[in-house]
Amino acid sequence: MKMLNHTFFACLLGMSLVSCSHAQQQKTKEFRLPDVPVTLTAPEDRAAYLSLHYWDHFDFADTSLISRPEITEQAFVDFLGILPYTDRAQAAIDTLFRRAATGQEMLYHFIGLSDKYLYEPNSPMHDEELHILVLRALLDNPCLSDTDKIRPRYLLEIAMKNRPGDVAADFTVTCRDGRRRQLSGIKADYVLVYFNDPDCEDCRRVKELLSLSPVVNGLLESGRLKLLSVCVEGKTPAWEKADFLKSWIDGYDEGQRLTREQVYDLKAIPALYLLDAGKRVILKDASLERLEAWLSENNILRKKYERPR
Repeated sequence: MKMLNHTFFACLLGMSLVSCSHAQQQKTKEFRLPDVPVTLTAPEDRAAYLSLHYWDHFDFADTSLISRPEITEQAFVDFLGILPYTDRAQAAIDTLFRRAATGQEMLYHFIGLSDKYLYEPNSPMHDEELHILVLRALLDNPCLSDTDKIRPRYLLEIAMKNRPGDVAADFTVTCRDGRRRQLSGIKADYVLVYFNDPDCEDCRRVKELLSLSPVVNGLLESGRLKLLSVCVEGKTPAWEKADFLKSWIDGYDEGQRLTREQVYDLKAIPALYLLDAGKRVILKDASLERLEAWLSENNILRKKYERPR
């Protein structure tokens, strides 16, 4: 994966972008950043201008740049790094794909880069919210045929399910004792839903890490967190043989409704969802590291025992 080039961060902080771009012009066929007006001093204003004019000097008609990842792909990665700093992200992405549509080959290249960095589950830059903006831009792009829009329309429909802030879709699992438990019936300040398949190596790895996590175990012991483990493949031999901690609610999806009806976006497992007491999504398809960071940063365990002053 390409690493972020931090040149534009210096520009956002108010350093002279003229000098940045001038230095880049000294070399042939290198990506040239736009010159941000010196009158724009606030970081958010500079980020907005930079995102909207980022591709001003890029030659979308030059298809040879497709085979120059050190230029095109690196520029795209850096562009993604700007977007969280501006509220003009949708307009900036719209601009990129409108300009890329000067040629079908270049347009498809940028669609592929978006998939690689924003959609692929194992990408360190995976970002569903930015990918949603890309999908919307593709659906609004007049240069794409109705056939070309089938996939982005489908992906957008799936991505819009169970977003942070939404009430998570309810479902029922069958537990080892035969009892059926509904997600909505689990009472706790927080519910961690762990979608998995015990026959999956990554699932076994995350299961082990969850069982050893001090912050997760501390919350389980305090009663503030309940962990619901769901085998999405149904009552499989691997699930029947698997051992889970007694503090977990462990069950399987009878009939495989979750995947069959695509109730959740489970393109890759394991998947972790953190919900609040009202079953609203806090974290969607989060990594264990992100989950632990959120729980730690919000002092969830400490707040349980804090005395009012």
